[in-house]
Amino acid sequence: MTSLRAPRPGTASKEAQVTHILGLLLLWIVLLAAVFVIPFGVAGTFIITLAAFLYGLFTGFQQITLGFVGVLLLVSLAVEAAEFLLGGWAAKKAGSSRWGFWGAVIGGFLGALWMTPVLPFFGTLVGALVGAYVGAATLELLAFGDPVRALRAGWGAFLGAAGAKLLKIVVAIGMDVAIAVRLF
Repeated sequence: MTSLRAPRPGTASKEAQVTHILGLLLLWIVLLAAVFVIPFGVAGTFIITLAAFLYGLFTGFQQITLGFVGVLLLVSLAVEAAEFLLGGWAAKKAGSSRWGFWGAVIGGFLGALWMTPVLPFFGTLVGALVGAYVGAATLELLAFGDPVRALRAGWGAFLGAAGAKLLKIVVAIGMDVAIAVRLF
């Protein structure tokens, strides 16, 4: 099997050069696909990290080093945690109590799980957004009996969950750009 290791100009066989180009092409297809699957509930940042690791592994970690992959992994973990908590944080900013915060977090998670098989492709996104809204509004209403407060908490949770998806997409694009800078 031919290595994907970047050939030095004038030293590599034609086969090695073609293999390297095909490896780069496959890497870019995976990196772009990883950004596009994020709204569907797939952890695209982890796919980007895995793709970078595999490229580094096949090329002897010349351009994509283990340290760089470690940074990508930390960024992936941070953005996943932020996505998980942002709906609750936004509900809190909209005036909800800790009940609304946890309702948004748990509702977003359960909504995503429940809607994924019900509505293929978009179920995870719809479930996360609606689940965050319903979870925050329901627990606020049960805790305080104030429908206006409950609706405000639900709206905050919805906006937070939507913002979290957008943040995750922006971070994934940034990760792709960082990889491009390393490679070119």
